[in-house]
Amino acid sequence: MITVETVCALIAKKLGNKASGLTLDADTAFDSVGLSSLQIADIVYTVEDDAEIELDPSQAANVKTVGDLVKLVESTQTATAA
Repeated sequence: MITVETVCALIAKKLGNKASGLTLDADTAFDSVGLSSLQIADIVYTVEDDAEIELDPSQAANVKTVGDLVKLVESTQTATAA
């Protein structure tokens, strides 16, 4: 299961020492914490692998916050299970 905490941990790993001064939560925008588009894509791919799903690329491109990504994963899992 992909949670806000899971995604925040991935962000912290990508940012390394830069993450220490940040508060990461569901409202955290990926671009506000200094992630490059490549780092954001890597997080999305990692989430896909962990959840064993494939997100719709056009929807994944519109993900702006941690919460957005978690909601997209949940809705994709629900649609896949149905």
